[in-house]
Amino acid sequence: MATKLDPEDVTLHSNRSVCWINLGEGDKALEAAEMCRIIRPNWTKACYRQGAAQIFLKNYEKACDAFQDGLKLDPTNVEIENALWEAFNSLKISRAKAVS
Repeated sequence: MATKLDPEDVTLHSNRSVCWINLGEGDKALEAAEMCRIIRPNWTKACYRQGAAQIFLKNYEKACDAFQDGLKLDPTNVEIENALWEAFNSLKISRAKAVS
């Protein structure tokens, strides 16, 4: 309802993305995160939210891309760097399983 009152409020979309992940709704989480990126493309938190939603959906390559975008914006962001490593390791594991 709040996003209808102020559809440009990026914080609402960001928080909504987290809530959808916590409810197990990965597609909705990604949709909210992508809205963050549209509204504020140079916001590191939007990149983080998008990456987190992609990890939840097991789209590890896309998660890596989102986290790398975030690190380009803020190279000192440890949270995004750690998330990138998590996504990268998950990608390696999923590829190894696909080969075997």
